[in-house]
Order: sequence, then C-alpha cells, then structure tokens
Amino acid sequence: MKRSTPLIETLPLAVEPSERETLPSFFSRMAAINGTDATGFALDLGFSFKRILNQEREAMDIFATRSGLAPGQLATMLSWTGEPVGDVRMKFRGEVFVSRAVRNPIIRG
Repeated sequence: MKRSTPLIETLPLAVEPSERETLPSFFSRMAAINGTDATGFALDLGFSFKRILNQEREAMDIFATRSGLAPGQLATMLSWTGEPVGDVRMKFRGEVFVSRAVRNPIIRG
C-alpha cells in the first residue's frame, strides 16, 4: 500500500512581511498573531526556534510554506537578516562581510 505524505497548509492567521523585516522579527510576529511565543510556535511547527535562527533549510522551508511566503519574499527577508557564508562571513544585501561586523553571534534574551 502506497503511503502519501501529509499536505502542509498555510496557517489561517498569516501576515505579509514588513519592508526590511528580518527573519527572527517576522517569525516572532507570526507567533504573536497565532497566540504563542516564538519558541512555542517553532515547536508547534515541528522544529526548534534555534533552527530558524541558524537558518536551517528544512525549518525555513516549513515556516515559509506555513506562513504563505513566496520565494522572493523569503529571499528579501534573508537579505535583510544576513545569510551565513562559510564560518566567519555573512552575506548582507548582496555584499559579503565578516559576520561579527553585521551581527553578533550571541543572542541574549
């Protein structure tokens, strides 16, 4: 018997990203409108919040699908967030910088 994969649907409560919004900011906003915090929202989607902060492809794909983000919207958001390039570099708005010049790797909260 062939087993089908479950269909991942867009969340009923979703918003558009704001201009120049970063991935953690948009993720937190999506969590808030869905009545939870970022950590709980990530767990509800099936991964940890740390996986979003580390921009792991699988977690970002699930989040993009569930939040209704188009590939261009996600790419723009990541350009404002900064994307890791190797161990000590980060691409921000199409330019490569030493990562600590753009974002401190330690997040406190």
